[in-house]
Amino acid sequence: RFAMADQKEGLDDLGFETSAFETLEHDFQEVLAELVGDKSLERFRQEYEKLHRALKKSHESEKRLIKKCRELNSEIVSNAAKVQTALKLSQGDQNTIGSLKREIEKAWKMVDASHEKEARAKDTIMH
Repeated sequence: RFAMADQKEGLDDLGFETSAFETLEHDFQEVLAELVGDKSLERFRQEYEKLHRALKKSHESEKRLIKKCRELNSEIVSNAAKVQTALKLSQGDQNTIGSLKREIEKAWKMVDASHEKEARAKDTIMH
């Protein structure tokens, strides 16, 4: 689980660092400049460009996925806090329900006792 401080860091810590990717981009441009004039290496240059495009696309996808993972992790942390709050409230509600049930039971016992007293009083008056 990511800590909040980890979420505030850039996207670079989980993939290519920006400076490393910029270095790759610079190196690519240098190699490409060397290959442009040589017809015998044209096929190699085309494959090299294709691989470079695939790397760039992969790098962008990785950055989007890391961002999405962080957003989802943040949402999970937020929802976990909400669940904890709901559980605490639910526990409080259960305690209140139990207390009210005990009070109702006592009230019914008092009503029953009152009915018994009343019945005895009527019985005494009648006899």
